[in-house]
Amino acid sequence: MSNNNKPEVVEQSPLRQTFYNNNDELDLLDVIAQLWRGKVTIIVATVVMMIIAGIYLVVAKEKWTSESIITTPSAGQVANYNAALNVLYAQYPQDKLAINDLQRQLFARFSASISALSGSLQNLEDPLDLKVDQVVKGQNDPLSVTFSAENAKQAQQELMEYIKSVNDDVVDDFGADIKRNLAVKERELGELLISQVEVAKDKKQQRVEVLKQALKIAEASGVEQSQLRQAEFLSDDTLYLLGTTALNAMIVNESTKPLPFDDYYYSTQRALLSIKNLKIQVDNLQSYRFIMKPDLPFRRDSPKRTLTMLLAIVFGGLIGSAIVLGRNMVHNYRDTHQVR
Repeated sequence: MSNNNKPEVVEQSPLRQTFYNNNDELDLLDVIAQLWRGKVTIIVATVVMMIIAGIYLVVAKEKWTSESIITTPSAGQVANYNAALNVLYAQYPQDKLAINDLQRQLFARFSASISALSGSLQNLEDPLDLKVDQVVKGQNDPLSVTFSAENAKQAQQELMEYIKSVNDDVVDDFGADIKRNLAVKERELGELLISQVEVAKDKKQQRVEVLKQALKIAEASGVEQSQLRQAEFLSDDTLYLLGTTALNAMIVNESTKPLPFDDYYYSTQRALLSIKNLKIQVDNLQSYRFIMKPDLPFRRDSPKRTLTMLLAIVFGGLIGSAIVLGRNMVHNYRDTHQVR
């Protein structure tokens, strides 16, 4: 019989010998059987991965996150500062901030300061995880402030300290600002009073000079006694008609009577006294109010023990299975080449 009638034998690769049957179909039962025969290897690989995961859980730094929610300060928290502003703007109350605007201004300064602090902490060589986020997207009030540390108590305490530190800086800035404004206002009012006194002195001196001039005219005209029945509408030019006797008395009276001040002088004096007697108290001033104080976290962010161990089991099983199937492929490859 001719050799040409012999069936042609198709050589299969080790990969196909491992995963496929003679009909060139994927043989899952054979793969499962191979894995079962290599179960010891798979178990060993899984145990090794679990040990590695256990070591990681022991040496890895824990991460706990404390959260706080804050909003604008209440009216009571800015009451003393608002009272100081009332004194500062006593003469021009229309220029003073409304109390709700003051609350928003303080909180805006706090928000900007703590966001700047968050950025600076992130830029450290060993970054610290302080985050500021909007509770409602698109709105800057209220805010969520979080801080992460290696244990729950530390995260809570440091978050509280950062919030307090930023608030203290904002309060100090506002306190220093109103003290400067009050000092400037006090100097301005003092100078205004001095100028008003000078104006009053000039008015008094001018009145005396007018009376003296009228006396000269009366003496020159020989008018000793007043010939007038009504003197309410006398001008400076006709005062001589009062006579020398009346004019001499008026000059003596005008020289000794107090300076004439209008209502504006007394309102200025009242404003100055209010500022001098004002005791600035910013110790209870707050630039924020807690909706939720920094909480004590009861779940850590990382590492996740359960998830880590599950991943270790999965990866260990996959690695063990790959070793078993790879080893069988190597055996098939060797058997094929030995037959040749």
